[in-house]
Amino acid sequence: MKKSKERVSLAKISASVFTPCLVKLSQSSKVELNVQLVLEKKPTRQQQKLKTLTKYVQQYPSGWKKRLELADLLYESGNWELAVEEYHQVIERQPQLIQVGLKLGKLLQLMGRVTEAIKIYDKALPLSSNFATGHHIQGLIEVCRSHPDKAVKMFEKAASSEPENPSHWLALGRVQMELNNAEAALRAFEQILSIQPDDIVALIHSYDALLAVGHFQEAELRLSRAEELVPDDYSVLKRRLAYRCRMKLVLGEEGKQTKKMVNAVLKLAPHSADAHQLKAEYYRLRGESAKSVAILKKFTEEYPNNPNGRCYYTRCLSDIGKNQGVA
Repeated sequence: MKKSKERVSLAKISASVFTPCLVKLSQSSKVELNVQLVLEKKPTRQQQKLKTLTKYVQQYPSGWKKRLELADLLYESGNWELAVEEYHQVIERQPQLIQVGLKLGKLLQLMGRVTEAIKIYDKALPLSSNFATGHHIQGLIEVCRSHPDKAVKMFEKAASSEPENPSHWLALGRVQMELNNAEAALRAFEQILSIQPDDIVALIHSYDALLAVGHFQEAELRLSRAEELVPDDYSVLKRRLAYRCRMKLVLGEEGKQTKKMVNAVLKLAPHSADAHQLKAEYYRLRGESAKSVAILKKFTEEYPNNPNGRCYYTRCLSDIGKNQGVA
């Protein structure tokens, strides 16, 4: 039997790596978010490529292929506002490109512009000739509407119709984690691993789910496997560093190894609130509370529009009883 060529693929995850990125959402909101982009390879020479592609689309505004390349590169570089504009331009020229529509909808969703995302998904829905893709899109719409239970049902239908497609299981697992249904989420991630045993994204998500249900030894195996596959990946290193802090491996030779990991994580993501929080935790566990507070204070001064940074700093002040600072 010949399979349909249409296949939702929101993340090519088997050969991907997490790349940390700082995204400035808009001038009006002044909000900065730390995000982890899932890319097939690390971007190189971004600025030169951006200049070349921008010049090309200005010279040939009616084309769409190079414009799509430009939109993808803007997304990868964290210029999401401009990426949205370019994806819109591509869809206007090629409305049948359902994958581009889904990418734009997801991007708008991540930016909190859910009303716009729903409109994009609604336009993509009638273009789908694949039942699984249709159910998946309906699931994305329910997520935007803050109806996670309904979203779960749609993603379950998509996964049932097309069980060999990891994207459906990934979406299902993520929503289940948001609902604190770690056992159900783990089953979804396990389905991906049964198809692609070395899928980095599934390994990382299953690690988080295994921790949530208390299966610590199995979780350790998943993280170790991820380290074997992508030893310098930010998301993997961050979890290993968090583990070492939980184990209080901050003194002596073990402490030196933990400090090296702190430096490695910060080098990969110098703008990440999570990375600085882990550095602060390292010093707190060493009994250097003043230094721990100073690290988070400095981060909020350098990135005043980062809500996660302020959240970590507030918790730190609360822990040491500085309630005036918390307010």
